[in-house]
Amino acid sequence: MKRYFILLLIISAGSFAQKISGQSNQQIALPAELIEGRFFLKIPTIQGDTILGFCDTGGGYTAIYNSTVKKLGLEPKVKVLEFDGDTTKYIPAKEIFSDQNIPYPQIPNYFKKHIDIPFLQAPDDTKESIFFAKFVNYQIFLGQFFFINNSWTFDYKTGKMSINTPILKDLVDENIQVLGFKKDRKGNKIFGHPSVKLEIDGKVIDFLFDTGATFLLSDSGKTKLGIDAKATGGSFIAKSLFNEWHLKHPNWRIVEKGEFTGADLIEVPEVKFGNLTAGPVWFAKRPDEAWSKGMIGSMDKVVKGAIGGSFLKYFKVIIDYNNELIKLEK
Repeated sequence: MKRYFILLLIISAGSFAQKISGQSNQQIALPAELIEGRFFLKIPTIQGDTILGFCDTGGGYTAIYNSTVKKLGLEPKVKVLEFDGDTTKYIPAKEIFSDQNIPYPQIPNYFKKHIDIPFLQAPDDTKESIFFAKFVNYQIFLGQFFFINNSWTFDYKTGKMSINTPILKDLVDENIQVLGFKKDRKGNKIFGHPSVKLEIDGKVIDFLFDTGATFLLSDSGKTKLGIDAKATGGSFIAKSLFNEWHLKHPNWRIVEKGEFTGADLIEVPEVKFGNLTAGPVWFAKRPDEAWSKGMIGSMDKVVKGAIGGSFLKYFKVIIDYNNELIKLEK
């Protein structure tokens, strides 16, 4: 299980989430900030502090990190669960925040027999989390189970984020698409990783909808992309497609070792969703196995990449997990 969550972080990596009593059914603007193409939710804690939550629809768990646990004096609230040969540290969500407009995360199915209240994992520091923290500053990681029970708007044009924005199922619109989710035999979502379809170079390609997809840029990458930040919202593509695009379109710009990890970047002139076309869009190369052997565990199909801020920046995005729909507006 640990390796599964680490993979989700790197590739950034029935009844649903229990809502806080009294949560409104009306659209609510959330205290959020768009930083380098990724949304961060400003969460008021019960201690009176404000912490940043990294909004990553493509991420695995929902977690609070060691430094924040210590800063907020939450060490006595940490609980330990041991099962299936694994150890999970967690803190009940109510011990961290209680805001009628900000929902608690769903309890993942594989924890429901052991934990009966919403919680955030409180993992020990790992090489991966320490490495990522050097590039992205936040205190809470908001992954798939934070988003799975609600409808959200990520307005990349204005930098605003809101909740309770459902999409009508019977609304006919070319720019509304049905999402794919991994489900059990009864049709209930098991995981919250949405698959979407985009058209690139005349081909329809399945992607993970991933608001947290991040380029960790090398000095060369920063220079070639013309930005100063070490990390920025990006998108990922399988190595096989990356190579196919490069062979077919040698004029498409390539940044060799554009990421700190040594991954190459490719600039795709246009990407199409419905009747909307936007570009250019940068993609970072990822191994095919990251999708066929990694993400397939939590998705309805083998996707070929993840679509994030390098494409979403052109749109207002509405995603409705309950109705399993997504809509893009320019």
